[in-house]
Amino acid sequence: MQYRYRCLDCKEITEAVRSVEGRNDCPICPCGGQTRKIISLYTVHNDMAPYYDEHLQCHIRGKQHRQKVMKEQGVSEYYGAGWHTSARKSRH
Repeated sequence: MQYRYRCLDCKEITEAVRSVEGRNDCPICPCGGQTRKIISLYTVHNDMAPYYDEHLQCHIRGKQHRQKVMKEQGVSEYYGAGWHTSARKSRH
């Protein structure tokens, strides 16, 4: 599968093909900086219904719980071009 990683130094996004087991093996950015895996939003879940998030590898109880788990794991969401909310600014 193809995963996205954001550089902690230059903030550039790098894409890499990894197995599901190897998805947390973050590549080195072309600038030489460390990267972190980006969680892409591709499925919308009702905030009241718990679900298993395969990217975070845990059961999520709601929006706030998901944000807490993401912070603990050191990952961020990637919304892509055209996403204009205050939530985007606080996550980058």
